[in-house]
Amino acid sequence: MTGPPPGREREVAVLDELLATGGGVVRFTGPPGIGKTRLLDHARASGPRQLGAAGCPAERSLRFGALHRFLRPVAGGCSGEVRFAAGLGGAEPAEFALRSAVHRLLAGLGPVLCWADDTQWWDEPSLEVLAFAARRLAGLPVVMVFAGGPGPAGPDPLEDLPTIRLAPLDDSYAAALLPAALSPAKRARLLTRARGNPADLLELAESGGETLPPDGRQRAAYRRVLDGLSPAARRFVLLAASESPLPQAEFDRCGVRARDEAHASGLLASPAVRATVREDAAPAMATVLAEAAVRAGVTVEAVHAFERAAALGENGPQWLVPAARGAWELGRTAWARKLLRRAGDRLLQGEIELRDGEPAVAAHELLTAAETLPPSEASVALMLAGEARRISGDLRGFAAVADRTTQLARTADAPGVRLAAAHLRGLAATFSGRHDEAIPALEEALRVAPGDVRSQVWAAEAALALGRTALAHEYAAAAVARARIDAVTTLPWALIHLGMSAALLDRHRAAVAAATEGLAESTGQRTCAAENLTVLALSAAQLGDVATARKWLDQADLDRRSLGRPRAIAAWAEVCADLAIDRPDDALARFRTLSADTGHAQPAIAVLATPLLVEAAVRCEEPEYAVRGLRVLDGWAEATGSVQWRALAQRCHGLLARDPDVADKHFTAAVDLHRLARTPLELAKTQLCQAMRLRRDRRFRDARELLGDAARLFDQHGAEFWAGRARAELRAAGGDPAGPADGDLPSLTPQQTQISLLVAGGKTNREIARRLVISHRTVDHHLRNIYTKLGVRSRVELAALLAKRATPGTSRDD
Repeated sequence: MTGPPPGREREVAVLDELLATGGGVVRFTGPPGIGKTRLLDHARASGPRQLGAAGCPAERSLRFGALHRFLRPVAGGCSGEVRFAAGLGGAEPAEFALRSAVHRLLAGLGPVLCWADDTQWWDEPSLEVLAFAARRLAGLPVVMVFAGGPGPAGPDPLEDLPTIRLAPLDDSYAAALLPAALSPAKRARLLTRARGNPADLLELAESGGETLPPDGRQRAAYRRVLDGLSPAARRFVLLAASESPLPQAEFDRCGVRARDEAHASGLLASPAVRATVREDAAPAMATVLAEAAVRAGVTVEAVHAFERAAALGENGPQWLVPAARGAWELGRTAWARKLLRRAGDRLLQGEIELRDGEPAVAAHELLTAAETLPPSEASVALMLAGEARRISGDLRGFAAVADRTTQLARTADAPGVRLAAAHLRGLAATFSGRHDEAIPALEEALRVAPGDVRSQVWAAEAALALGRTALAHEYAAAAVARARIDAVTTLPWALIHLGMSAALLDRHRAAVAAATEGLAESTGQRTCAAENLTVLALSAAQLGDVATARKWLDQADLDRRSLGRPRAIAAWAEVCADLAIDRPDDALARFRTLSADTGHAQPAIAVLATPLLVEAAVRCEEPEYAVRGLRVLDGWAEATGSVQWRALAQRCHGLLARDPDVADKHFTAAVDLHRLARTPLELAKTQLCQAMRLRRDRRFRDARELLGDAARLFDQHGAEFWAGRARAELRAAGGDPAGPADGDLPSLTPQQTQISLLVAGGKTNREIARRLVISHRTVDHHLRNIYTKLGVRSRVELAALLAKRATPGTSRDD
């Protein structure tokens, strides 16, 4: 090309003025290929006598190597200092003497154009000599022009000279460089990719690619630039060129100086150069992205960074697994599964399927994973496969998993393997009633359980299978605490066990808190969400809050997948609700349905729900239906020695006993055991059951004493429904309970009191609604709450209670 470079009118004008006036200095900077050398060509074409040299990367560490090439044409008859610098012999002069000698030489050569190209590859001593002269050109016929791009990190001897940084060419000028035959679309694409760098543009046009040609000059130049950056600037370039969304903090960590160095390098200036960097520095870029992802924590940006690292690095799949785990923790299950399919990690795939998909599919994935994993990881896969079999109710499949884990334990000795073998073997024996085999295995599982989240949850399951609910609660609490710190995806699962154990211990506030948190944390884990919802439903039903229990069950949506265990817990909650609202026939029908569902057997839930089965059978006058279930409960409770479950078994025997004395004996034993087990609501329910039996036997005084105690216990533990039931029984037994049913009805709101009085006066719900200017649905809602608070079941009982309040009667002693 001849003539001034297009698009550089300002820079050409500066050069022309310097040449016209005959003295001065200017420095041009910019990335490789931006047009610095073209400006030097313009100066050389129109300038006077010339002296110059271009930098050489191979000689950058050679002291005075560039100055040697610069001075050699004119050094023959010069002073010793200049002759030394030109490589013509002599001892190395003092620093100031050399610089002064070169300055005198250039002044004596004038008028002269001195140029230095690719100054980034000049050695530092040579640049310092010319910079010394450039600062002292006033009144001298010497023009000095420097051109240089980004080079290795270090001091810049020319930084105080007048400098012009070349900007990218406007599209109009850049387009003029392209062949006229190019289509408009290709022309536009090339302009976008090159972003005004003429050399990049021409190489892209010639190669037709998205990145610079592998053997081209521009690519080689950019490689040298990248290699020469400071570590912090190089890291900044790699992060930015990855085009992965990252937190701003990652770039801030590099520092302002590194940021400026990175942008000045030109390595981020255009899509084509960034893509070239990604190709040339892929392994290093993968490493810095993965490091950034780890620091970013569980964020969408971190997942993208891991995913990008996987696409760049030679060992890409290793980054897909943390990417998938992060996506799962964010609730992006579909994204996690997509990543895992690429990674081939069947263990995590199976775990995600277990928590969010079909348990049967999860079991197959996990069993396949166990075939190729080392023993410690294989044991985890087998434990999760066993859980999948249990959730779906496949007891035969569960037993097969237990056998396989036992075989693994014979060849691998590690705590995780021993825990898996003992845990699965113990549960399999428990489910088949072989308690003499189950108990030692479950005890071993407790002894060898490590401290990680999974192991603590499995220990909680083992403790519950041993009837040690309080210990199970402790293990579950430890698992939850650990999960909150370093295993967020396991938190919803751990909270299921914390909530369930709390509910079984009559700690219903704690149960609701755990299951509510578990539900909130279950994004992307539909199975865990369903199980936490059933725990909420069970807790509400146990307290007699039927409406809340059914609300949670409706949300659980258990019909779409093969979730045998959550369905069994849901049925347990439904039975609680049926019995609370005096529908024992419905409760017994549910038990019959569960017994017939042999494809989704849940023997553990069946045993835990046995006290309700007995109650339903007795109230339906079909006690024989409960005998077999009670026999199973007896066997388990006696084998484990569980105080809590022996208490419930004694209650069941009391309900079934025909002889009043035998019934009293069982109820009394149950009460004593409840106190030892510290389960106050079950104690109160046993007292209520015994009192109802005593009232039927016309032992009113004994019944009233038990009912008063039960009502107080229910009140103390927030069981309003059952407190109302106990007071209703107390009134039926001739008592006059102190509480919400007498005095001024303090537990009712003013509007509830008004509604109660209107009901007692014979008004219908619609008449009350018109009178109080509210909807009849609101009246219905208030009446349900009134019935619960006052322990009555109908409008007739409510009217009778209010009449008794107005004219108190006498109580009967026996």
